[in-house]
Amino acid sequence: MQTLKIEIEDSLYNNIIQNGIDIQEKFKDFIADLFDDNKALVSTQEAQKRVAKTIDRYQMNPASFSELTDKDWSDIEARLVQRYNRK
Repeated sequence: MQTLKIEIEDSLYNNIIQNGIDIQEKFKDFIADLFDDNKALVSTQEAQKRVAKTIDRYQMNPASFSELTDKDWSDIEARLVQRYNRK
């Protein structure tokens, strides 16, 4: 295991502490996300447009969307556990 050293302004550090933010967990998530899926990131605006478009498609034809099976949920859970239990 490696140790990283960061320097931040005192006022920012105080804000982090006062808000009860777990810095170590946040950095673990950040580092894991760097190598998550190698897919290009999209802007918040683009993501919102994609979600709105999908909702419109669903409202027009709900039958075209398949329900998630227990296997689907198990696969999703396994990926999340793997992602957030990285050491």
